Amino acid sequence: MIPARTCVGCRTVFPQPALRRFTRGADGRWTADAGRRADGRGTYLCSRACAERVAKNKRYPGFNVEALLQW
Repeated sequence: MIPARTCVGCRTVFPQPALRRFTRGADGRWTADAGRRADGRGTYLCSRACAERVAKNKRYPGFNVEALLQW
C-alpha cells in the first residue's frame, strides 16, 4: 500500500510519490528532498502554485524563492 501525504499548500491528500518533499536544515534553509530520506520533519507540496502559497505563510519561515527554484 502506498502511503498518503497531505500537501501543506492546498491540504489535499495525495499518494506520496505524487508530491515533492522539502526539509528544513539546521541553518533554516529549505531544500528539496528528492530521495525522501533527509533528516527532520518534511513538508509535502503538490505543485509550484502551492509552493508559492506556502512561501507567503509565516508557518514556514525561510521557505522562499531559493526553495522554489529547486522545484
